[in-house]
Amino acid sequence: MEPKKIISIVEFIKGNSKSNLVVENKRHAKPLARVLFESKVLYDLLHSDATLDEVTKQISIKNEAAREYEAATGIKWPF
Repeated sequence: MEPKKIISIVEFIKGNSKSNLVVENKRHAKPLARVLFESKVLYDLLHSDATLDEVTKQISIKNEAAREYEAATGIKWPF
């Protein structure tokens, strides 16, 4: 994954930018959207008063989405 794309992903997760990521393949779109969403949810939980159980559950959900993304693209999710 290109550094510029990683920076765009991080900015999106942090809520600092609009979604302007380019998807190179149609079959990558759904896994990318899911892993972005789940990463954003985790980021927001980490910056709230969430319990450890809530955070742990979201980490598992995000990791599942990351595995789906890697299976579809061959690219390991950076977050």
